[in-house]
Amino acid sequence: MPPQPHWLRTITIFLVGQTLSLFGSSVVGYAVIWYITLKTGSGWQYALMFIASNLATALTTIPGGVWADRYPRKYLIVGADIFVAIFTLVLAIVMLSGYERLWLIIVVLCLRGLASGIQTPAVTATIPQLVPTNKLLRVNSINSSIQALTYIAAPALSAVLLVYLKLGWILLVDVVTAAIGVGCVLAIAIPRLDTVLDAPEGVRGYFTHIGQAVRFVSNIPALRRMALLTIVLMIIVFPPAQMTPVLVVRRFGPEQWKLATAEIVWSTGMIVGGLLLAWWGGMRNRMTLILIIAASWGALTIGFGLAPNIWFFCVVMAIYGLSLPGVNTAVLTSIQELVPDKLLGRTMGLLNLILSLTIPIGLGIVGPLADIVDIRVLTVICGAAGLLFIGGVSLDRGPASQLYAPE
Repeated sequence: MPPQPHWLRTITIFLVGQTLSLFGSSVVGYAVIWYITLKTGSGWQYALMFIASNLATALTTIPGGVWADRYPRKYLIVGADIFVAIFTLVLAIVMLSGYERLWLIIVVLCLRGLASGIQTPAVTATIPQLVPTNKLLRVNSINSSIQALTYIAAPALSAVLLVYLKLGWILLVDVVTAAIGVGCVLAIAIPRLDTVLDAPEGVRGYFTHIGQAVRFVSNIPALRRMALLTIVLMIIVFPPAQMTPVLVVRRFGPEQWKLATAEIVWSTGMIVGGLLLAWWGGMRNRMTLILIIAASWGALTIGFGLAPNIWFFCVVMAIYGLSLPGVNTAVLTSIQELVPDKLLGRTMGLLNLILSLTIPIGLGIVGPLADIVDIRVLTVICGAAGLLFIGGVSLDRGPASQLYAPE
């Protein structure tokens, strides 16, 4: 389906709405993370929060991908935002009444995860409907930088708000930005698909649909290799990066400015990386770019564990952030270019399922171990293991190593 003639205006409004919604969610997300980290200091409880949220996302990402190919994506995005806003508002009211319990926060995080599983495939499948194919990588790169900008403002604002406000009041930020995001999506026209899915409804139908996406990805060697790399990176390399707040608190102290500084330099790196990728356009063989950056993640993860002070640690965080758009944008754009629009929602649902399951697996292993083994040693081991695996994968120069951008 070709994009509309005024595609630039449409995608701008769409991304502005999604960015504002993301900003509110990020402010609340950082506030919740730091609230739990500073209150407990436990690697297990920190991991539990992510595991619960990601497993909830895994439950809905398959039906979410199917629905994104079956129903109007516009209303799936809006409905998910409204769902999140309602339950975040309920949590805010309960916490402001004086009832602050970890289990309640986790329940609401799970509900937000359920909505994310529905919304994410719809959002990522909508973008190629609105943008010409030859502009996709640059739009995705710019969007990555804009999102990273919110990650700079969000931790800084969260740190300030936590000093002066209770967590319940901070939760209201997400409610307001979600409302603005809904308004932006409703203000634009998102084309409806003319696809009629040929599989039955219900559980059997969902497995049939996702099977179609799995077969499509499996038949393209480069996509199959990307899926394998994603699984290994999320289980071995990424968990220590997710647990950097715990590492900062244990290694360098619980001051909020240290937590905020680490997140801000990470996000600054992402902004610069996204803009550089948009200007450069990336390597023509995107698989080579993905492998080079993935290998650097292993080395940088080792750097997390060996950092002698907070400033060296922040330098590593900045470089890590700089590299993220190279992999994230290359993977996302390649899928958007190669997968037919009628199958894109289900394929993004499959990718979201992989992320939603592998992150909890990795955190489920690393989180409890971080309460037993020195977290710095654990981080070095994870980085070295990832580096060895990626080095081995890079030796294969067959069809799976070729993922060329369209001319």
